[in-house]
Amino acid sequence: MATNKKNGNRFETDYTEDVVGFALDSFLSIASFPRFSVTIEPFSRGQERWLGADARIVNEITGFKPFYMQFKKPSAYPDYSTSNIVKHRNSLSLETSSNTLFFGLREKGKDHADYQHNILYRWRNRLKKYANSDAVYVCPLFLERSAYRFHLHLSALRRWSGFGRYPWGSRGVTIEDYGTQFRFADVPFLAEHICIPPHTLVLDAKHSYSFTEKGKELCFHSPTSLPDGVTQLGSWFDSLASDIDSDDYMFSVQQSKDRLKQLIVGDGKEEDVIPHPEGLFGIEDGMAAWSEWGKYLRETYSIHQYFFIVWNK
Repeated sequence: MATNKKNGNRFETDYTEDVVGFALDSFLSIASFPRFSVTIEPFSRGQERWLGADARIVNEITGFKPFYMQFKKPSAYPDYSTSNIVKHRNSLSLETSSNTLFFGLREKGKDHADYQHNILYRWRNRLKKYANSDAVYVCPLFLERSAYRFHLHLSALRRWSGFGRYPWGSRGVTIEDYGTQFRFADVPFLAEHICIPPHTLVLDAKHSYSFTEKGKELCFHSPTSLPDGVTQLGSWFDSLASDIDSDDYMFSVQQSKDRLKQLIVGDGKEEDVIPHPEGLFGIEDGMAAWSEWGKYLRETYSIHQYFFIVWNK
C-alpha cells in the first residue's frame, strides 16, 4: 500500500482490478461442479470458444440466468486528508474515520460508444426489467494484497470440505455443509466485498463512489449521499439466486437468442439500443451469441458476464 502526500495523503492498493476478478473466480469455482444441478459459470469467452468446446453440453442445460460484475479496487484517504472526497463526506455528515475508501469511474476510450458507467447503468435497467437480474460494481474492502489473499485462503479452508461434498442444494442456490445449509451471505470472504449499482447516467468520468472501511455510508461524488445504494456481495448473491427455482426469470437455451436481442434492443428505439458487436444477431447458435456478447462486454468495457446455470438432473 503506497501513500502519495502530494495527492491528499492518498493510499493506493498494491493489487489490480484483475486480481479482484481472479480471486472471486477462484473462490466461486470451489462451489461450482457440473455434476451438481446449479453452478456459477463465467460466460465471456466468445462464440469460437463456445462452439469449439462447450456446445456439446447444451442439451444438459435446463436454464440459465445472467448477471454482471465490474471489478474495482479501492483507494483511500485518511480522515485528516484535505481531499475533496473527505470534504464532501464531512459536508454530508458521513463517516470518514479512520479511512474513507473510494474508486473512480473509467474514462471513455476513443473507440467507446459511451462511458463504461453508462453502459453498466443501462444494461442493469434492462436486466431489472426483463430478467430480474443485476449488474453492479464489485469492490473489496482491503488495501493490501497480503490481507486480501489471507482472507481468501482462510475462507476457502473453512468451507472446502463442505463445498467438495455438497456445493448446492438440489434446486435453488443454498449451499450445504455436511447437511447444514448456509447462504452466500454467510461466506466470510464474500462479506469483505461490496456491490454498488450504477445509479445514474453521467456526462463525464470525473466522479467517484466512496464508503467506509466497513462498506457503509455510500456517497457519489457529485456529492450525493446514497444510504441504500450499497450491498454486501454475499447478500447480493442471495438476492440474485432467490428465484433460481422458478421458471419465470430463467432463460431456456431455445429462447436464448431472442432474450439476448430483447435485452439489447429494448423497446426498439434507435437511441435506446445498447452498443453491441457487429453481426451479433446473425449468430445462429443462441448460446454462442451470449458468449460473444460476454466477450464484447469484457474486452470493451471490463464488464464480466456470469451465468447461474441449472443443469438437468
